[in-house]
Amino acid sequence: MENIKQFFSFMNERHAIYLRRLRGDDWPWTYDEVLQAYKFTNVYRELDAGTVWCDNNIRKPYRSHPELFFNLAAYRRYNWVYTARELGFIEEYDPEYYTDRMLKRQARGEKIFTGAHMICGTIRDKDGSIPRSKVVQLFKISFSDLWEKRREIEPHQGETLEKAFNRFMDAKIPGFGAFVCYEVITDLRWTRYLGTADDIMTWANPGPGAKRGVQRLLGFNVHKPTAEDRAKYPKGDLAYIEIMNDLLLKSPHYLEEWMDALEMRDIEHTLCEWDKYERVRLGQGAPRSKFTPPHERKQV
Repeated sequence: MENIKQFFSFMNERHAIYLRRLRGDDWPWTYDEVLQAYKFTNVYRELDAGTVWCDNNIRKPYRSHPELFFNLAAYRRYNWVYTARELGFIEEYDPEYYTDRMLKRQARGEKIFTGAHMICGTIRDKDGSIPRSKVVQLFKISFSDLWEKRREIEPHQGETLEKAFNRFMDAKIPGFGAFVCYEVITDLRWTRYLGTADDIMTWANPGPGAKRGVQRLLGFNVHKPTAEDRAKYPKGDLAYIEIMNDLLLKSPHYLEEWMDALEMRDIEHTLCEWDKYERVRLGQGAPRSKFTPPHERKQV
């Protein structure tokens, strides 16, 4: 019970930081030293800057366009607003043309990929070779395959998030693993494809971070687990989903009045962030990105 309180306290305070910052309050927006020092994404993914941009520039203006799925999937793979601005909305994918544009962008010293969605660098060409350039791997090989298979992958209106996710995964598009496929499905939840899915409140794909969060919640050893510890962990994704669903059902009893109602995605995502928070709090490590207060940032 105490761990559940701590989990929702983290959620409440993280969103309170967002609201204080939005209101224009002076930094620090929290007295929590861990939340002051490190970057933690918003409780509600729709509030993240990259998602807000995506909603305003892809999801809404092209809500009825036949190539909405491809553009959302491509955007989430490189996940960088400035790359998306240069590419524009793609209506016909020419791999040579777009690869060349990105190679030129790279040559100018401009960023192409976000640091949040790592490009693995092991995407193979049809002959089995791995091009040295990650730009070539993604824009020439991965997106070509995505374009060719887009009609068989894109969700059918009214189907479930889980079914759409599994079909995307089954297509085995190079460079699109479970993390990115789930990010795409989460975007599609706000579109004509999956806006009426009947498992929005009952299903989420439990990633490694969310699973660690659940394990912490249950009081298990996560930092240096023994084989005996691991044997006690929940077995299979369904077990984790059931626990996440229980948290969602309990959430109204723990959320402060400034919090909006949650969906399963919010629970899954925050479990991952809470795992990072606990890692720092307990002296078990640190997240990759530190937070730089506004008054310490270099003026460009």
